[in-house]
Amino acid sequence: MEFEDLKKVIKIFEDSKLTVLEYETEGFKVKLDKRQGGCAPMPAPMPMAMAPQADVQAASQPQAQDDKDFVKSPLVGTFHAAPAPSAKPFVSVGSKVKKGDKLCIIEAMKVMNEILAPKDATIKDILVKNGEMVEFDQNLFVLGD
Repeated sequence: MEFEDLKKVIKIFEDSKLTVLEYETEGFKVKLDKRQGGCAPMPAPMPMAMAPQADVQAASQPQAQDDKDFVKSPLVGTFHAAPAPSAKPFVSVGSKVKKGDKLCIIEAMKVMNEILAPKDATIKDILVKNGEMVEFDQNLFVLGD
């Protein structure tokens, strides 16, 4: 299934009176559930219920890989670098952050999930652009000392 097709399915589901939708095709399965407030590709490594305005830290602590620490996306959604389209981004390359500082927002099913810094660090790189769709466990930021 192409990404644009998935976006159409989600939009139709959001506008419908359905509360649950499961769809499967050639190696791809998705479950949308309005009762839980979230959606997750199946099989999901760990189900994640989303509450409105939930603060969500990275699903796993950044893991060192080639001497780099990454902040990963804990869910599928749209990456927002700033609180509003005309606002200044939360962080930029070179920003110094403290544990718990807001790095970005991942929007999923119209719920804004804040992604927080897992430790005191410097933003070495931002790996996604504002408005891009991100996948579960996708690297978002590279952290350094």
